[in-house]
Amino acid sequence: MRPVEGETLGPYVVLERLGAGGMGEVYRARDPRLERDVAIKVLKSDLAPDPDRVRRLELEARATAGLNHPHILTIYDVGTHDGMPFLVFELLEGKSLRELLADGPLPAERALELACQIARGVAAAHAVKIVHRDLKPENLFLTADGILKILDFGLAKLKPRPAQAAEAATLDATQPGSFFGTPAYMAPEQLREEAADERADLFAIGAILYEMVTGRNPFRGKSGAETVAAVLQKTPAAIGDAAEGLPGLERLILHCLDKDPAGRFQTATDLIFALESLAGEGRKPPSEATTRTAPACEPDRTSPSIAVLPFTDMSPSRDQDYFCDGLAEELIAALTRIAGLRVAARSSSFLFRGPGVDIRAAGAKLGVGSVLEGSVRKAGDRLRVTVQLIDVADGYHRWSERYDRKLEDVFAIQDEIARGVAQALRGVLTPGEEAALQRPEGGIQCYDFYLRGLQLLREFNRPAVVGAQRMFERAVQCDPDYALAWAELANAHSWLYEWWAGDEEDREAAERASARALELGPELAEAHAARGFAMSLSNRYAEATREYEKAIRLDPSSFDGHYLFAREAFAAGEVERSSELFRRAAELRPEDFSSVTLLGQSLRVLGREEEAREANREAVRRVERRLELNPSDPRALSLGAIALVVDGQDERALAWSERALDLHPEDQGVLINGACLRARLGTKDEAIALLEKVFARGYGKRDWIHRDPDYDSLRGDPRFQAMVAKLK
Repeated sequence: MRPVEGETLGPYVVLERLGAGGMGEVYRARDPRLERDVAIKVLKSDLAPDPDRVRRLELEARATAGLNHPHILTIYDVGTHDGMPFLVFELLEGKSLRELLADGPLPAERALELACQIARGVAAAHAVKIVHRDLKPENLFLTADGILKILDFGLAKLKPRPAQAAEAATLDATQPGSFFGTPAYMAPEQLREEAADERADLFAIGAILYEMVTGRNPFRGKSGAETVAAVLQKTPAAIGDAAEGLPGLERLILHCLDKDPAGRFQTATDLIFALESLAGEGRKPPSEATTRTAPACEPDRTSPSIAVLPFTDMSPSRDQDYFCDGLAEELIAALTRIAGLRVAARSSSFLFRGPGVDIRAAGAKLGVGSVLEGSVRKAGDRLRVTVQLIDVADGYHRWSERYDRKLEDVFAIQDEIARGVAQALRGVLTPGEEAALQRPEGGIQCYDFYLRGLQLLREFNRPAVVGAQRMFERAVQCDPDYALAWAELANAHSWLYEWWAGDEEDREAAERASARALELGPELAEAHAARGFAMSLSNRYAEATREYEKAIRLDPSSFDGHYLFAREAFAAGEVERSSELFRRAAELRPEDFSSVTLLGQSLRVLGREEEAREANREAVRRVERRLELNPSDPRALSLGAIALVVDGQDERALAWSERALDLHPEDQGVLINGACLRARLGTKDEAIALLEKVFARGYGKRDWIHRDPDYDSLRGDPRFQAMVAKLK
């Protein structure tokens, strides 16, 4: 029976009915003991008694009682009335988000602020293994003082205590063809009645954010069936002018709304960080956030552009990921040699992995006009490679091909794919470009070891680099004339020496391997770049310079040649040259944030402050774009923090650095950049403490440290001096 005014529910006196939801009614009541008004929720009086509904109300009580967060409705008490349970909550004054949106869409900055509050509340729930599963504007309440509260955990999924496991399983079960929740905000896996985890809530937040900035739901159709079909199959329409000078807003929303949970933000914390980063961009002065002119290193966005996604392994044993990645990476390397063709960096394009990737959304996030995807089936000595070149604007195939060959023909397949893609995007190729696409051949077994080594080297941690070294050693053992494998073997030893306090044996091994690579491949840019890297380890800068210059002459589009040369030039004191090289590296790889960040550093040392500020703003923009794709990237977080503090955004910079340290506490780059940031902020003891974890173990390059302005505030500290004195 419905409670009436003046009736008591336990100690609470009912004052008035406030409203109703899917299965509950809410009343204002008075708690005479504490002399405060509260909200009481009871089951709808017009619903037939249902044990499941009772248990769901009890579930809501347990879920909400386990949470104590400013963005989650607080529960005070539970009780029964005529044998039916009721819940007692804090009484809120304000309006639901649904009521707020009845007046039209919100400004992008306001929508981001509210989305951040939703995500923070959701993160708190996820931290105790509670998934809401029914986030929607009706279940979000904005108080009179601007605080957003998450309501109604009646459909929540929580990790039960052992005694409640059977009950939770019963509540979580649905009849075939039915589901609980609101389809327009439900993730595809929920609609398919598959297992849904925390990422389902992130999908809902994406749908809500879309609706806040556009005034319309991204999927709602004329019928429930149309809505479900849209969630499962359709990409939402562009948000258009709703972005208000924030191009990253649409990418963030699409990232939340990826059909595949693996393609979304993986945690609410990651989403919070991306939202805060985007909100920080929006708070910049208009001259920086909306009318900023492109710096000198900004590429021509009108040129043909492509992203090569990692190929899908269709082999029977599904154990060829390294081979698929290697094939895609070889194509990236080949296509970068084509003049006028902009190729997305591997570090960005390889974030979009798996058969469920939305190609058009991936292309939009990567900022390219075309996407190449493919699959590989390797069985015995047979190889099937299928590729499709897709236009991002309309989703149509521009070119596709299937190759059924022997495994030994893989190099010819690579050449043919690269040529087909280049011709589709550029038309007729020059003889020089045709030659550039030809890959040196080698034995297939050796190539297999080489690809395994490349995959490990990309992970860039000490165990992985040691494993890569061993793979390259096996490659050159089976083919002693494999110049590329010798070059990468040299690089593995060089990285071990420079980043992980390698001993003289690593430095000498790098010299021997690079010399062999150069002997075998005197016209390979990779061999000269590897030789330059090895020479720089023993401060033989003149020799290193000659090798880098030759690498760049052989391949003017070599990012590694320019970037490594720039680092060597800075360490050698040739700061003017380093600025030129960092600028060119930034032009060659528009996604790369390291080169443009270090460009800003070189320009500051040269006293060219206005250019330095321009480069630094570009660095922040690139880092923000990277973090939209991968919010946990350690180098983006730590280098981006340096760029932010240079830009005067101290609080945001420290938050990025702390996040990097929390996620990657043993990463040498994170520790060093964290120390540099704190040195700039004047917290010397914290900076020294971080450096002791790195420099004291022999990690660090003394020549670089002597010229890096980030260490200036520490130079007079005896502790810093003692650590640097031990470095090579």
